[in-house]
Amino acid sequence: MNIKRTISIFFLLWIPFWGMTQEVLTGVAQNVPIVKMAKKGIPMRSSETVKLPFFDDFSNYTGYPDPKLWQDRLGYVNTGFSVYPPSIGVVTLDILDEYGQVYKHAIPSPFPADTLTSNKIRLDSNFVQHRPMQVSDSLYLSFYYQPAGASKTYPAGGWEVVGDAPETFDKLVLEFGYATGDTAFAGYEMGEYVVEASYSAGDTIENPFMPGTYYVFETSVYAGEIILIPADSIFVDEYVWNEVWSSNGCNVSDWVAENPYEYFKLVMIPITDEQYLRDNFQFRFRNFGSLDLDSWSAANIVGWSSNCDQWNIDYVKLDLNRTINDIYPVDVTYVSPSISSLTEYQAMPWRQYRPTDMITKFHNDLSNLSNTVRNTYYTYNIVKNHEQTIYVYPLNNENALPYSTNGLHQYENHANPNLEMAYEYDGADSAVFTITHVFSMVGGNDDCRSNDTSRFEQKFYNYYAYDDGTAEAGYGLISAMTSPDVSFAMKFTLAEPDTLQAVRMWFNHTLNDENVAEFMLVVWDDDNGLPGNVLYEMPGQLPAFAEDYLDFVPYYLETPLAISGTFYVGFRQYNDVQLNIGFDQNNDARGKFFYRTASLWMESYYKGAPMIRPVVGKSFDHSGVKPHDNRSDVTLYPNPTTGIVHIESSDYEENMSYTITNAFGQCLETGILQSNMLSLEKLPSGIYFVQLSSKNQHIVTKKIIKK
Repeated sequence: MNIKRTISIFFLLWIPFWGMTQEVLTGVAQNVPIVKMAKKGIPMRSSETVKLPFFDDFSNYTGYPDPKLWQDRLGYVNTGFSVYPPSIGVVTLDILDEYGQVYKHAIPSPFPADTLTSNKIRLDSNFVQHRPMQVSDSLYLSFYYQPAGASKTYPAGGWEVVGDAPETFDKLVLEFGYATGDTAFAGYEMGEYVVEASYSAGDTIENPFMPGTYYVFETSVYAGEIILIPADSIFVDEYVWNEVWSSNGCNVSDWVAENPYEYFKLVMIPITDEQYLRDNFQFRFRNFGSLDLDSWSAANIVGWSSNCDQWNIDYVKLDLNRTINDIYPVDVTYVSPSISSLTEYQAMPWRQYRPTDMITKFHNDLSNLSNTVRNTYYTYNIVKNHEQTIYVYPLNNENALPYSTNGLHQYENHANPNLEMAYEYDGADSAVFTITHVFSMVGGNDDCRSNDTSRFEQKFYNYYAYDDGTAEAGYGLISAMTSPDVSFAMKFTLAEPDTLQAVRMWFNHTLNDENVAEFMLVVWDDDNGLPGNVLYEMPGQLPAFAEDYLDFVPYYLETPLAISGTFYVGFRQYNDVQLNIGFDQNNDARGKFFYRTASLWMESYYKGAPMIRPVVGKSFDHSGVKPHDNRSDVTLYPNPTTGIVHIESSDYEENMSYTITNAFGQCLETGILQSNMLSLEKLPSGIYFVQLSSKNQHIVTKKIIKK
């Protein structure tokens, strides 16, 4: 293993000189969980007022911030982008908007991106002593923050970090503010107006919507044209916002070098200005990010503007009667999500499961946030199919030392508890086991109980998975060869012979769909731990996106393939386009996926799991991505085109039918060809796919770029 990795790195170092191929990780251009939530409807901004204490450690939910506490829907609550947070779950600020897309105003220099604003907070009254609030009541706002790009291992190469670190000119800002009670002009509401005569630039007419005001034409218009004219003034509540803290982009490795336990930094901000002691006080976090375009251009990756410059925030608390030394909450907590109960996979086919697939110990990241030893207990239970409890780990107590001086809780029966049981296969098609872990303080004096529990659903369906279903990055291969020929393969091992029905693949969305290029789906047998002979090939495939890029897409084999033992699934491509496979950075499948340039297979050095899942089992009905055969004797030109496409084929037939779809798979036009020409003139610029058929028999699908 060590020799193989050394060779892999050696070749990578010399790639620029040999003109070979190398791996690359990019960010993701959209946040799929947020996109799904936005499709269901973005929650309304809350008008709820909060009384002290204000507290959120983001431990018991994911997605949009809690509307009972937060006004904005721009931050992303998750467990995947941080490393060793104070408690499980953080809110991440990045350059993706509330719809999960890169901000339209994103540029390579720092721009305002996400904002996380608290709801209005009652700082006018001390409700404990039933009197007006005073500065002497000692109000403090505290929180932890971490720039992305951290790793659980130091020193570590860039292949082990999670997320993208903000540059030094990027910034995270905290502001205090309130509504003044006045209104401020915010612009105009525009109305449509039909011009009655012709006007030149500089001409003036009285505004028909706002008598007494005048509209000046910036360009020439003609009678009958419709223009937009200010119809009404828009006023909004006037706010005062003052910056009280900020941090430029920095590197967590520098923090850890000074203090091995400081993966997050704590900030304590006193409220000493009486202007904030009112019934509508608010605070907000803002990040200023910048698109990292130069590195992609240098690597010959176009159209790959993606999420970057993330900041993780955790354990936000505002309360009175605090001091600068109030930094140790009485809280024991889970830190990271719990793990799979299988040694190799996050999920696997139920029929292929064997008791030897089980781990013998779990691993838990646990922490005591207080500054004294706390007596804690730990247990877990396993429930089959959401109804039958099949195992309960004996509850046991042990003292937990403070994280600040000793790091994570290391007691073996809590941090690495035994799993002294195995699932029993029952002959069913599938099964799911819910594993619930509880780590808490004896006596129930814990300040926060929601972070004491972590759950994992062990799924046994009809597929193998090394990944957890969430892409923190995108994986691709860069080729500088004149005639690229590169392959990628993932390794899986059957307990008994079976039938490969399909391969599920997750393709990240990219700007302008730059990863839409042909590849060949390939299955290999095993050759001493590496892909060997080709067992199956399905050429002419295209990246496809289930539910508009929001799920795995199944590529069904034309004929189910009998397989046994170890096999590999992946792709082969003859172009230099990075397909951008989803890449889970929170599970490590190194040693299970490989890439090849020329005749040499190399083990990946990136920590993570490409999101490719083989589907095995009995035959079943399906719909989804259908295989197609791009015949070499059919040519569509010019490509790119400004409108008219010519079709050249050695066996062109009359009455050939055509279908035009966009990159999302949506059918835009269908019909019968009247000649060997096809018009795309009515379509906007973009990427399209033209499918030709004859007598209901599919002939070819071609990618066309419309300028």
